[in-house]
Amino acid sequence: MTDNPADISEQPPDEAPTEASDEAPTEAPDEAPTEAPDEAPTEAQDWSEGDDLPVAQARELFVVLGKALRAFQLYDENNPVRRRFVTNLRETFEKLWQEVEGLNLAVEEDRLLLGGQAIYENPSRSDSLAFLLYKDGVRDVTFLPGFEGPELEKVLGVLQRAKMLKTAEADDLLTMLWEEDLEFFKCQYVAQFTEGAVVPTAQAVEERANLAQVIQGEAEAAQAEEDKAGTAKNGHPPPKIGQDFSPKSYALEPEEVAELRRALAAEMSRDVRHDVLSALFDRLEDPERSDRKSEILKIIRELLPGLLSRGAIESVATILEELAAVRAEPGILDEVHQTECDVLLDDLSSTETLEELVRALQDGTVDVPVEVLGRFLGHLRVGALPVLLGAAEQEELPGLKDTLRGAVHGIAKENPEAVLALLGNVNPVVISGAVRLIGRMGMAEAAAELAGLMLHQDAGVRLAFVETAQLLREDLTTETLVGALSDAERDVRLAAARALASLGHEKAVPVLKEMVTGKEIRQLDLTEKIAIFESYGALGGAEAATVLSGLLNKKTFFGQREPSEIRASAARALGKAGFPGAEEALSAAQGDEDAVVRTAVRQAIEGFLQKAEPGVKPEVDSGVEPGVEAGVESAVEPELEQGLEEVTE
Repeated sequence: MTDNPADISEQPPDEAPTEASDEAPTEAPDEAPTEAPDEAPTEAQDWSEGDDLPVAQARELFVVLGKALRAFQLYDENNPVRRRFVTNLRETFEKLWQEVEGLNLAVEEDRLLLGGQAIYENPSRSDSLAFLLYKDGVRDVTFLPGFEGPELEKVLGVLQRAKMLKTAEADDLLTMLWEEDLEFFKCQYVAQFTEGAVVPTAQAVEERANLAQVIQGEAEAAQAEEDKAGTAKNGHPPPKIGQDFSPKSYALEPEEVAELRRALAAEMSRDVRHDVLSALFDRLEDPERSDRKSEILKIIRELLPGLLSRGAIESVATILEELAAVRAEPGILDEVHQTECDVLLDDLSSTETLEELVRALQDGTVDVPVEVLGRFLGHLRVGALPVLLGAAEQEELPGLKDTLRGAVHGIAKENPEAVLALLGNVNPVVISGAVRLIGRMGMAEAAAELAGLMLHQDAGVRLAFVETAQLLREDLTTETLVGALSDAERDVRLAAARALASLGHEKAVPVLKEMVTGKEIRQLDLTEKIAIFESYGALGGAEAATVLSGLLNKKTFFGQREPSEIRASAARALGKAGFPGAEEALSAAQGDEDAVVRTAVRQAIEGFLQKAEPGVKPEVDSGVEPGVEAGVESAVEPELEQGLEEVTE
């Protein structure tokens, strides 16, 4: 050990004791150098047998430190998981400083000691913090108040880099610590090549031999022995390098060199990760060694978040597929291991993990084919539903939207009760997605809960309910649509009118009749007027034909007619309905003075002649596809809009 406790912020580790010089010193020391006493640095608190050592707090500290170090290995600098673990470690140090003025620990090969008591033990050299320090010569470490500041992350980074060192040429742990110029973290170390060595005592000057003469004499004796042995065997002295020896006899042929280069290139390009994972799964399928299976599952659990953060979705999907295949084989994994697999998948399906993945997909940080993404999402658990539903509702790219919806449908199919629970979510986007999902899955048992959503304050939720009610075709939800005709949101009213016509809900006829004959409808835009009139015409039967014919052709007592948009909407409704008498009413309006009305009448007659048959109610295009709001503006043909513009001018 060094003569004085080494402060790594003041002395580089390269200044370890070196071997004796070739030249003897001028005079011998009185006694051999001795190792430094095992004392903590003067800044640290000295522990005696009578002291009340903070053993429990120190053990807790190193549990938190181990988690923080693992987070440094798995996550990027800005990852919230890594920041949380570092914050926990910093708070643990701050609590410890309330009890002590410093923490001095002795380092052994597989444990750390506080006053002779072990506060950290790990016999596995591959991930042992104690061995990481011990192998580079550290024998004593001291933490001082203030270490929880910037130096904490510096030391964690150094420890993480030290665990990744692969070559002898790389800097060792001591060098990296010294380069950080730390103030609140100190250590004592020994030079590895001198530890345990006996230091010889120097001889008197007159007894020392000439080193150069000794070396020359030994070399001449060895050469003489070699010459004698060669002459005795062959009768000739052995060949010497540079004279009779030719290295060409041992050179490779060009074909052999080319083959070696090909083999080297193949090895360097080989997917080592795939081979390692294959080896892990081979051992996971081994019926013996139950403890090893748990260790392998732990490795996979720690590996997956790192792969996701780097965008290696295909690798994650492959791992999950292999894991699913192993779980399906009987007799390989027992109940404990199956539970560990469930925990692994639950972690992968957590809100935090998936929100980060969705953000990366949306901003282009992670670019992955949708089929590969679908392979990954298909293995997620019920915890992924809220995030995936929200992302599917807001996604604009059709391919990615369909992939997200497919994953949601697969999870929901296995957990229908979880879909119903999402109706109480605080996020309106998630609620809308859950409502549409219920419609696509045909969950009629949810009708009662859905009906209450017409009172939800978010218009998007109410619109989703209207679309779902059209798919479920349940009496309760259909009756609720009648109230949606007076909704404050225009898109909800429009979708409700089209849905009622598609469902053939005749109980809505009185409300629709009151709307088409009332004054409030005049304040609506043309598209909404047409939707309401067409719904009334489709549901109202012969009575509706009479009312619509009157709106189209009759004059008031003073000879006035209804506004042009009302008459045009009535004409379109008559053409859609196709009841007896509708054709006569349309023919009577062909010569109308209003261009908007003439255009609507002409289009209605053309449609009437092509589709309508006497006494047969034609099908009405609802204008709403499952899960997707229709483009309502398409209801107004260009010619009708042009006629309206002409009248306005």
